[in-house]
Amino acid sequence: MITIHAHTGTRAIEQPLAIGGMLPPGTVWIDMLRPDEAERRFLATLLGIELPTREEMKEIEASSQLYVRGECVYLTTPMISQADTPHPVMSELTFVLTSQHMISIRYHEPRSLLVFAARATRRPDLVTSAEAALLGILDAVTDRVADVLELIGGRIDSLSTRIFEDTLPAATTTKRRRHATPELQEVLRGVGQAGDLTHKVLESLAGLDRLVTFMNSTTSTRMNKEQKTAVKTLTRDLRSLHEHAGFLAHEVTFLLDATLGLINIEQNMIIKIFSVAAVMFLPPTLIASIYGMNFHQNFPELDWAFGYPYALFLMIMSAAVPFWYFRRRGWL
Repeated sequence: MITIHAHTGTRAIEQPLAIGGMLPPGTVWIDMLRPDEAERRFLATLLGIELPTREEMKEIEASSQLYVRGECVYLTTPMISQADTPHPVMSELTFVLTSQHMISIRYHEPRSLLVFAARATRRPDLVTSAEAALLGILDAVTDRVADVLELIGGRIDSLSTRIFEDTLPAATTTKRRRHATPELQEVLRGVGQAGDLTHKVLESLAGLDRLVTFMNSTTSTRMNKEQKTAVKTLTRDLRSLHEHAGFLAHEVTFLLDATLGLINIEQNMIIKIFSVAAVMFLPPTLIASIYGMNFHQNFPELDWAFGYPYALFLMIMSAAVPFWYFRRRGWL
């Protein structure tokens, strides 16, 4: 699918472009969403430039992501989308900057591009030139990344409250322990999702930082003073967001360690109960073993009328005394 964004005087036009069609006058931004091979070849022939394939967009070498070929500047960066869903997606986003047009090639739908497209229809000055359109998209992308970081921060605060908050009275401590491990496992999944989203944002920010730096070094002669100022502001914003994302990554690591530690404590409590039970029943087992030996010689309890109740009393007391001791020491 190919969408054209053109600037005609005082208004902006957005319309689809079919194979075999012509570019309307004032075309600035050409957006290619999930283009097939026929659409890619058609637009490349129409503009007289080379457009990368999806396989070429996936290459991770810096020379394959950021390069200049003729008068065209090729900029590729990983981009996160669907960040507010349980399954965020990472995909490549490529910008091709020519002297007259800015072409975006993407196989996913980040919200930032949709926001900028809607904004451009209301503000035609955003698509007056290829450089202006690219800076507008990058500004929208940066705003969206900031929103995602705020979303991650809120999730981390909620998870931290669930992990460390202890408002239950002492009478419900046993009941709480009974359900603590499943709750912590659920929290652990939440921490894992927050960590995955944070690392995807970090990857996006790193790619955007490289893209802006390369764009500034290769297209500075095309930009006016306001656009150069916008690039500097964009660079500062990206680096501040990268620092904040790094802080959130450390917070996620801390919560992960804390959650695993609490799960380990709960498991140790279970093992401790089994250990105490084994110690409690060891003396009764010893007594039962002694009185289970059928030796009449020097074994007066065998002929004693109260031998059986006596043995039971000894076994009960030998289990009750350790139980009382463990409870007094707070081990149970």
